[in-house]
Amino acid sequence: MLGAAGLTASGCGVQSGVAGSGQADLANGKKLFITTCGGCHTLADAGTKGTIGPNLDEAYMEPRAEGFEDSSFEALVREQIMLGFPYAHPTPMPPNLLKGQDAQDVAAYVASVAAVPLPPGASTQ
Repeated sequence: MLGAAGLTASGCGVQSGVAGSGQADLANGKKLFITTCGGCHTLADAGTKGTIGPNLDEAYMEPRAEGFEDSSFEALVREQIMLGFPYAHPTPMPPNLLKGQDAQDVAAYVASVAAVPLPPGASTQ
């Protein structure tokens, strides 16, 4: 499960060493998020309204307001993609839904848009 508790528990740096390389393709990340993650997670920028997993805009609202850097969000999302969340009910998030560059692209995309208000008239797709 992704959320503020994960950011708080992990501090600003995630232990796995999977922080971003700065080479992410955000358009690919959005496309992959919609097809792989959007069925479970709500994310306004992606236009997804999943209800099984956490609403990522809500989960990151407070940490973003507190000034957390995108790199902290990116590292957490990347780690959650890698580890999954096997204890979620009713449906666990399996580990390694995405791997390599695809996982990095999704992590960077989510970090760049979660809890960021859409501009007036912006299209989500």
